[in-house]
Amino acid sequence: QSSTITVLARVDTTTAQINTALVSADQYDTVPANNTASAAISGATADLAVTKTVDNSTPSAIGDQVTFRVSVTNNGPHDATGVEVADALPSGLTLVSATPPPGTTYSGGVWTIGPLANGATTAIDIVARVDVVGPVTNTATATSTSLDPIPADNQAQATVDVPDTDLQITKTVDNATPN
Repeated sequence: QSSTITVLARVDTTTAQINTALVSADQYDTVPANNTASAAISGATADLAVTKTVDNSTPSAIGDQVTFRVSVTNNGPHDATGVEVADALPSGLTLVSATPPPGTTYSGGVWTIGPLANGATTAIDIVARVDVVGPVTNTATATSTSLDPIPADNQAQATVDVPDTDLQITKTVDNATPN
């Protein structure tokens, strides 16, 4: 008689791992050499890299619109799965529109990409209205169900800054002593 045990585990390292199983019984085993089995695994890695730009980092007034472009590249060496980018607009910016590429969605500040092939790049444009004077930084952070060996490049920022306005007025008179 034989039995099978299935173990489901998440690979959280890029180095090869060996999993060894050992069986034993309280009865005499005539062939103890077959009481162990091993399997080697290595995690599929996908290095995601995010870039973020803004078309106008110094809009002239409150109410102006700016367009953020967020790009995600899979630098491999494997395909990435379950790719998402969190890009909720911070206070001071209001969403006007988002244009995700076909097959992806943007909702509630999350761009859901799904699978991203090794070497592939995809991008989304997010249009926002600037609601405050001063700097506002918008951050995008990519995650995936694949192991990322270089997580430091999974985040990018862009800042918009509506300058303070300094109004001055000068008043003159053309005739200080009229008749």
